[in-house]
Amino acid sequence: MALPLLFTACGEDEETFVQQNYLVGKWEISQTGTMNAQGAINYTNYVNDANCDKDNYIFNADLTYQQNDFVNSGTCTNQSISGTYNRLSTNLTLRYTTNVGGTPQVVNQSLTIVSLTYTEIVVAFTNSSNQLVYLKMTKV
Repeated sequence: MALPLLFTACGEDEETFVQQNYLVGKWEISQTGTMNAQGAINYTNYVNDANCDKDNYIFNADLTYQQNDFVNSGTCTNQSISGTYNRLSTNLTLRYTTNVGGTPQVVNQSLTIVSLTYTEIVVAFTNSSNQLVYLKMTKV
């Protein structure tokens, strides 16, 4: 004799799941990589001016970001870019405004998130030389 099994779900028992945004935070660039002829990524340690802060990206929960590029030409200066970002799955778009010949221009930079954990992210993008570049960053 077979007994019918009944399953019920109670709304009170269900938990609300909120996905944590691992992208939010400060990320320091630790390595850069390029793909070799065999399709493997060769990483090298990111060379940063030892007397300045480390180059980094800061992603905020309100979808704004800041890219900090420190240069030492006698004194440390930050060539900072601020803007907004949008993430759709593994596609990350950075949007900022720059002046070209005194005229503001909106720039969209597309990156692909190769991997993302709470402590490490790897992104890939095509540089101005049309070469695929990988950035490995660590959350601080």
